Amino acid sequence: MIVFLNIALGIIPTLALGGSIAAGVNDDRRHRIMFVLVYALWAITLAMWNWMRSAPAGWIVLWLVAGVAALAWCFLSRGDPAKQPPHARPDKGE
Repeated sequence: MIVFLNIALGIIPTLALGGSIAAGVNDDRRHRIMFVLVYALWAITLAMWNWMRSAPAGWIVLWLVAGVAALAWCFLSRGDPAKQPPHARPDKGE
């Protein structure tokens, strides 16, 4: 049952990404970075959920590593704000 729940809950963010693309959201760099951020937070939440349910340590480690790796990728891919398009710059003030 734990295996089924982990696989089912792990697919939810991917389905949300597919749904947003199907709804007409532009699949640009900002959209993908936001997806990775949401996926990272979701994976860390799943790691905590597995820990509270006393699931096998493999699931806890898997989700924790996936979440931390996604967070690292998200923050490392932000890049130099000066190279971002004007509408994506944090100093624009909007």
